[in-house]
Amino acid sequence: MNKVFVHGLFSGTLAGLASLVFYKAYSEALLVDFSLVLNTAGMFAVSIFGCLLASLGFYYFAKIVKRNADVWFNIFFLILTFASFYEPFITSLPTSIESSELFPGMTIPMHCFPIMFWLASKSLFWKPINLNA
Repeated sequence: MNKVFVHGLFSGTLAGLASLVFYKAYSEALLVDFSLVLNTAGMFAVSIFGCLLASLGFYYFAKIVKRNADVWFNIFFLILTFASFYEPFITSLPTSIESSELFPGMTIPMHCFPIMFWLASKSLFWKPINLNA
C-alpha cells in the first residue's frame, strides 16, 4: 500500500509542476492573467489528489479484475480525463477577466498532465504484467 501512496504523490507532484510551468508559459505568451480563478496551490492539490485517487483506484481495480486490469483501468482513466475537458467550457469566469475565451485553451492541457505523469511513472512502482504467461 505504501507504493500506492508514493506513486500517487510522485506523479501528482510532477503533474502539478508541469501545470505550473504551462500556466506561466501560457500566461506570458498570450498576456493573460487567470490568477483570480487559478492558483498554484490549487493546481498542485488537484493534481496530487487525482493521481492519489488513480493509484488507489488501480490498486483495488487490479485486485478485483485479474485479467487485463492494466488495460481496462487505463481506458477508464483516459475516459475520465476526456470527460473532465467539459468543465472548463461551462465555467463562468468573472467579467473582470479579460480574454476569458482563452481559459479552456489553458486548462484543458492541464487536465492531461495527471494521466501522462501517472502512466509514465507507473513502471517505477508497479510490477510489469507478464504477457507470455
